[in-house]
Amino acid sequence: MIARGLRIAIMATEEGTTDLPEQRDWKKPERNDPALTRCERKHYDVRIGALTDAQYWNGRARGMGGILTSGATENLLAIPGTSYYGENIFVHEFSHAILNAVEQVDPLLYQRVERAYAAAMAAGLWKGEYGSTTVHKYWAEGTQYWFNSNMVARFGAVTVLSDADLRRYDPALSDVLRQVYGDRHRLTADLFFEHPARVPPGAAPAFTAEEC
Repeated sequence: MIARGLRIAIMATEEGTTDLPEQRDWKKPERNDPALTRCERKHYDVRIGALTDAQYWNGRARGMGGILTSGATENLLAIPGTSYYGENIFVHEFSHAILNAVEQVDPLLYQRVERAYAAAMAAGLWKGEYGSTTVHKYWAEGTQYWFNSNMVARFGAVTVLSDADLRRYDPALSDVLRQVYGDRHRLTADLFFEHPARVPPGAAPAFTAEEC
C-alpha cells in the first residue's frame, strides 16, 4: 500500500467529495454501472440522472476508497444527526484499499474472497443489502461487521450486527476476513464500536434492505 502511494484525506464538515483535488472531476455513474444498487438502477433518472456530477458525489459520499482513501470529520467524531451516523464509513473505505492490496500481493487469497462472494450470492445471503452489489462492497460491509461498526442488517429471523453474528451468517466471509485482520474485533479509535446507534430507534423491520 505504501509502495502504491496510498494517501488518506479527511474532509471537513463543510467539504464535499469533489472538493478533494483528485476527485473534483469525477463523473456520476452511468445507468449501466455494475456498482449501482438495484434501487439506484430502478430510480436512476431521479436519484442520479437529474443531478449534476458534483451534486451526486457530494450528496452520496462521505468517504471513498482507493489510492486516495477519504473519510469525514463528523463521521469519525460520531457527531449525532450527521450522515451515516451509527457506522464508521472510514473503516469501510479503508478496507477497499486493503482488498486492493490483497489482490496484488496474494491473488489466491483474493480468489477466496471472490468465491465467498459467489457462494453467498448463490445462497441468497445479503439479499438486497449494499454488500450484495459487488465483491468489493461485500468485503467492505463484512469488514465493518468484523469490527462491530456497521448498521444492523435483518433477514427475517436472522440479525447481523456483530462479528459473532457474521460468523454464523456467512462463515466463508468471516474466514477470509480473519486471514487479513487476525482475531482483533475492535479498532481503538472507532467511536461506533458496539454503538447503540447501529440499531435505529423504533419498531424493527423484518428486513433492512431498501424496498424500491
